[in-house]
Amino acid sequence: MTEPAWIRLDAGDAAWPAGWRDLDDAPDAVLVTGRPEVLAQPALAIVGTRRATPRGLAVARRLAGELAAGGWTIASGLALGIDGEAHRGALETGGTTVAVMATGPDRTYPTQHRQLRERIEQAGCAVTETPAGGGAGGRWLFPRRNRLIAALASGVIVVEAPRQSGALVTAHLAADLGRTVWAVPGPVDAPESEGCHDLLRDGALLCAGAADIAPVLPPPLGVAALPPRAVPVAGSAARWILDRLDLDGVDQADLLDRWPGTAAMWHEGLLALELAGLIRRLPGGRLAPRIWHS
Repeated sequence: MTEPAWIRLDAGDAAWPAGWRDLDDAPDAVLVTGRPEVLAQPALAIVGTRRATPRGLAVARRLAGELAAGGWTIASGLALGIDGEAHRGALETGGTTVAVMATGPDRTYPTQHRQLRERIEQAGCAVTETPAGGGAGGRWLFPRRNRLIAALASGVIVVEAPRQSGALVTAHLAADLGRTVWAVPGPVDAPESEGCHDLLRDGALLCAGAADIAPVLPPPLGVAALPPRAVPVAGSAARWILDRLDLDGVDQADLLDRWPGTAAMWHEGLLALELAGLIRRLPGGRLAPRIWHS
């Protein structure tokens, strides 16, 4: 399998993430495959251990889906475990996701994620500051990748992390940059949650779902929509619905009649929004966005 062609994105380009300007050692340019324009969209990072539990994987996937349905771009590191599930969760609800890589653009690490990377590039992008041919065996590149994740995002959510996890590096970098950090608690005797519990003791906010994010960082409902893909994918109705709601409410039956995809896809999107607490039902079968106050 050949890796996709990449483009160079410079610091002065319109798609350059504003958050990267907060870095003292920001790159002058990065290499991108996929849709570079998503880098300029509001993002949240979801990170965690490669050796995640089934519970942690499910939490990461659900949380990413809920937040992506609310308009957030989900950033993560394409690693096994929590990172991969965060990317998958965003894709399942038709959202956008960014994979920040430590390797050059001509390599996919881990190789098991080649197909996942292809899906990410259709809805979002993969990005790296490592030149082509670089990254083999360079463990020092992963902390540098983590700083790009931390700076790209408005906040970082750690789902599962033992005390030696690289996800904690991302969280600490984010805190130093003034970003909000959340941690998902786990069983008190679970080694894979010890890092999360340490973060909570140190002042990170508790995250049990998207409802814990919205009061601090309300969903970016006003974000300009990206150019639509040609064929609606399952769950893309969530963003489509949000883009058409107003505070007075919109008739649910009218929305369904206008939706270009299948009824099943539309109902999946509606369910995702309800689970995420992003919509409210008004009398007469109308739907309106839920407004959160910080």
